[in-house]
Amino acid sequence: MEQWRDKVAIVTGASAGIGAAIVVKLAKSGVHVAALARRGNLLKELADSLTDKDYGPIYTKVCDVTNEQAVKDVFSWVDSTLGGPSILINNAGISKSLNIKYCFCDKDGKLEVWQETLNLNVPALSVCSREAYKSMTKNKIDGHIVQINSNIAHCLTPYFGLKMYNASKKAVMVLCDGLRHELQLMGSKIKVSSINPGSVATDMLADIVKIMTDRPTINITILDVEDVANAVITSLATPPNVLIAEMTIIPTGSLIQNHLQPSAEVVQNAMNL
Repeated sequence: MEQWRDKVAIVTGASAGIGAAIVVKLAKSGVHVAALARRGNLLKELADSLTDKDYGPIYTKVCDVTNEQAVKDVFSWVDSTLGGPSILINNAGISKSLNIKYCFCDKDGKLEVWQETLNLNVPALSVCSREAYKSMTKNKIDGHIVQINSNIAHCLTPYFGLKMYNASKKAVMVLCDGLRHELQLMGSKIKVSSINPGSVATDMLADIVKIMTDRPTINITILDVEDVANAVITSLATPPNVLIAEMTIIPTGSLIQNHLQPSAEVVQNAMNL
């Protein structure tokens, strides 16, 4: 990480969970961090907690990344004040806790919930990536864009009500490779990585689990937010000639493809064969 010391990183969704853990890891590596989120009070608490003189400074910016002009304003500020970002961590994302009646089989659906999921997870991420590319190119920075995606980009969630979230993460996977392709065509040395964690101990996961509490056959093992932050640091720490295009991390003993678990009786019978 020494190559990024005193460089600037922008982290979206930085007020809590994975985003906050990434901010801490970057600051400990001497990176100057512009932390973006909608909850300014939590951003301030995070910045106030990182007072070690060896840490990189934290600049907090209240920003709704689904607002294109707000994103442009933040990147403009980073350009004019800090010299432009060398790193972008696209962490902001959402998975609405949907009741069964809101899934595709419901004739009424919930268009506004689907739109909220897609708007944050796909277009907002793309706008941030676009602005990072423009700034890095203008400032002649061979930077690194890291998308915090999900292992469900590679599989189908077997639970009701999460298929639009599934679709949004599949879109991010396609856009990551698409961005790498276009950068290659332009001869750019900007890196693009996708970090695909399994279930992580965040407020978002807690909301999802609420709709599964009546299903005792579901056993979810989870990662800590620091596990994802460490994966980001590993990706960033690669030499210029190496790119971790995708990194999937899951808890030991779990699977990339989620499965509804068989009953204890079925498992016991299988073990006795």
